[in-house]
Amino acid sequence: PHGGPMLFLDEVLEVGPTRVRTRTVLKEGFLLADGEGKVSPLVSIELFAQAAAAFMVNRVADTDRPFVQGALLGTRKLECHVDRFEVGDVLEVEAEEVFGAGALAQFRCALFREGEKVAEGAINVVSGADVVQD
Repeated sequence: PHGGPMLFLDEVLEVGPTRVRTRTVLKEGFLLADGEGKVSPLVSIELFAQAAAAFMVNRVADTDRPFVQGALLGTRKLECHVDRFEVGDVLEVEAEEVFGAGALAQFRCALFREGEKVAEGAINVVSGADVVQD
């Protein structure tokens, strides 16, 4: 559901009933990179949110229910295990929906770089309409 320079996901690797895995490559000119190609690990929150959005879109993709835009409400916890990312890094998010009630959902997320967990946390999201599971 994201577009333009705010579309950070390059690939959805896997989607299951409660989980999603995505990949992002921090390319030259990445919107949140500084002049030296460094990226704050706080970008993890946005990568988690975009993974959750991909999950939610997939949930309604084969139904007659329209997808409506959602929003990141915030994070209850974020632990960054590195000081920064750099242009050229390949980052993979694993997000699992651990709570869902109508339009509200919570995801437990982890971010990996070259197989090493570099960030983890939980995010809360809301969609613009009730999302009913089949």
